[in-house]
Amino acid sequence: MLKRFALAGAFVAVLATSAFAVSVPKDVNGCLDTSLELFKSAESLSDDKKAKVEQLLGKLEGHCDAKQFAEAQSVADEVAGLVGK
Repeated sequence: MLKRFALAGAFVAVLATSAFAVSVPKDVNGCLDTSLELFKSAESLSDDKKAKVEQLLGKLEGHCDAKQFAEAQSVADEVAGLVGK
């Protein structure tokens, strides 16, 4: 019985994580476009969440410019979680 609960919890965690996943293209322009899309989706957030999103998007754009796409993906997923995308 306990195994079922553990498996169900793991399944729900996977679904929740994948619901906020954003695909970051492996080129600078596409990566920056993803940043812009995330920025637009944060318009309806409270001011404190917007400030956090803007900070993360600055970090995301830095990773895009440096062609660090794996790091950009990680930051994009964090932003997507904040905006509920």
